[in-house]
Amino acid sequence: MPCKREPHQIQLIESAIQTANLEAEDKLNLTARFVSLLYEYRSRSTRYSYSFNTLRIIITVGSLIVPALLSVQYTAVSPCDPEKPMGADVYWTVWVLSLLVTISNGVIALLKVDKKYFVLNTIYQHLLSEGWQFVQLSGKYSGFYTPDTIPTHKNQFIFFCNMIEKIRMKQIEDEYYKVTEHHGTHASGQQDQLIPPTPAKQLPFTSSYNEKSIPLVNDSQTTVRKYNPSKKSEFAGIAGIPEISGSPEESSIAISSSTPFSGEGDGNE
Repeated sequence: MPCKREPHQIQLIESAIQTANLEAEDKLNLTARFVSLLYEYRSRSTRYSYSFNTLRIIITVGSLIVPALLSVQYTAVSPCDPEKPMGADVYWTVWVLSLLVTISNGVIALLKVDKKYFVLNTIYQHLLSEGWQFVQLSGKYSGFYTPDTIPTHKNQFIFFCNMIEKIRMKQIEDEYYKVTEHHGTHASGQQDQLIPPTPAKQLPFTSSYNEKSIPLVNDSQTTVRKYNPSKKSEFAGIAGIPEISGSPEESSIAISSSTPFSGEGDGNE
């Protein structure tokens, strides 16, 4: 019977994604982005693996042969003519080997073949691991981002997509250029980032009411506002607000972001 080739890891992941409990649009996005990245990194890592290993073999073997040939350059004789020395033949052999070793070493240093070999293979295996964790709902996709909710492919989809983009941008920074400059600021004063924050850790915001929001946890957000006795009327009529006790500096109230609130004060304490 002819030998049947086993399916590749990428094909297995692609088949598993098609059987996941996801919308057709989400499956299309994963195939267009995630699976295409897997094929790209597989192709690049394979090419750099062949190049790196070939160049390293030439450098290692050539560095061992050249000194050995130099030691017998003027003592070896031709097997066809015992009276004729092989000095000229050994000389040109050593010259060719030395040139190959120097060129190989220069190519590795100029094109950074060794660095790209390690980085691309690491990123490729990392993407494979992330894909299987998402398909199996294991690791960080087993409820790490949503501890109070049963993990499913639907509620873990956004976290998986965000992680894939982070891995991609990290590899681009390592290979081409590490971005350290900030190209702008938001209205709240926060600077732009090359890699956006994860959906579970949104940036805090501030307003004229001296509010501060803690990071999102399980799709809920808590807003803490300083209590100002002069604006006590702002909180009148809102259900669920506890009685205020203590000094004005130490008093505070917690208002859920889902509670409607309409403050019309000027916001100055």
